[in-house]
Amino acid sequence: MAERKVLIIQFAVRAGDTLEAFHAIEDVIVQAFEQNRFATVDGHDYGEGVFNIFIYPRGAWGPVVERVKAFLKLKGWLDRATIAKGLASGKWQVIWPVGYEGAFGL
Repeated sequence: MAERKVLIIQFAVRAGDTLEAFHAIEDVIVQAFEQNRFATVDGHDYGEGVFNIFIYPRGAWGPVVERVKAFLKLKGWLDRATIAKGLASGKWQVIWPVGYEGAFGL
């Protein structure tokens, strides 16, 4: 059985952030894929100072990533997002922001 592709949108939690604000962003991402079915948004987790949204692409990565970035930009959250895709090796490849340095983990 092939392993499912997974895309993670991760936000560092800052002072003053609310769980409701993160849920609202997750709702925006759900709406981004409700009609075109490029991907499925499959929940979130919260802890260790981060909020993660899990997305499972149904096809190519490109259209999913571009749609996520467009919706986050529209809502003013793109500059706070780190977007990574899961690799078959079990590691993560950060694809946004460009030139990301540092370790990524869940």
